[in-house]
Amino acid sequence: MAGEGEPLLGRSGGPGFQPTKHDPLMKMGMKRVENALVKAGLADEGQKHHVVMRATALTIVPVAIFNLLLFTIWRFYHTRPVISLFFCLQVALLGALVPQMSKKAETSWQEKWKNYLSQFCFAAAVLGMTAGLFVHYRHLIYYQRYKEMKVYSNVAASSSPMLVADAGIVSFSSDTLLDAGQVIGYRSAEMGATLCVAPVIDTSMSPSDPISFFAGGVDCCGWRGQFTCGDARDPKAISGLLYIPPAQLVVPAMEWAVKDDELMEEFHRAVKLHAAVYSSRAGENVRFLHWAKDPREMRDSYRVAAVWACLGYDALFSCLCAFAAAIVALGPQRLEQFVEKMLSSVVHRAQKNLRGGVYKPPLGVGR
Repeated sequence: MAGEGEPLLGRSGGPGFQPTKHDPLMKMGMKRVENALVKAGLADEGQKHHVVMRATALTIVPVAIFNLLLFTIWRFYHTRPVISLFFCLQVALLGALVPQMSKKAETSWQEKWKNYLSQFCFAAAVLGMTAGLFVHYRHLIYYQRYKEMKVYSNVAASSSPMLVADAGIVSFSSDTLLDAGQVIGYRSAEMGATLCVAPVIDTSMSPSDPISFFAGGVDCCGWRGQFTCGDARDPKAISGLLYIPPAQLVVPAMEWAVKDDELMEEFHRAVKLHAAVYSSRAGENVRFLHWAKDPREMRDSYRVAAVWACLGYDALFSCLCAFAAAIVALGPQRLEQFVEKMLSSVVHRAQKNLRGGVYKPPLGVGR
């Protein structure tokens, strides 16, 4: 008999006694409550077609914004940089603020997912603008600038570079050749690469004449020979795509963004080494060029590289966005059920393999 004031269950289970683990009716009741909560959560998240609708919206809208800003930077940034950046920032701000105007965002999951759409749109705008700027300064700016510059033909290698100061492409006279016997490979500590230069000369020049044009490249020669930069091995090549100094590409504050930021300075150091080794004399305002049989094709390669870079960034963003959209569109309850099923399947397979005497790790684990 229990003492006065002592609960009836006080001695039945001892310390830590939990009735729900021993009473089948209580256990069944708790299970039903859990199932009811899950059903309520699934009802709040909507039907399967709602999941599909959310996943579609969370994928298509951000990808469209990403591509819109990528196109904006591609098409307008070179000629209207301020307007282009202002438009991109406006799109990002619009995507972040519009869903906040709705007061229904916290009532149910079918409304709450719109907050995620807002975040997806903001991220798409920022990443689209960033990817566009990267492609512009790494590839597209060179193509656009070369298109704006003049093309000169039948230029004598002995002439002053100031005569072609506004040139992007130069074709030399037929007696011009690349002096492969006076190649210099200069190891740049700043760039961690070998800067290669070879003089461009013609038959009218003597060894004492100043050299005004050098073919240049990176990691394409030996210390004193084996110059393979561009089309140096093609005897028919007598043209070049001039290297553009950063000051002619961007404003001083943005010189860090272009890939030739240190290249020109290192080329000039290579020319000083060339003068010391071969007792040559460099002219004033030396110009460096990509030696090419078809410089226009080399110019267009910048645009091709920009196109491939944009396609790559677009594909990467689309995949990441679709993956994140699927997670958000499922909702907390469906996502929890999906994860539980996956973990249960992995554990069940591991236990089955162990009972069979040989453990075989599930697919993707330990391989």
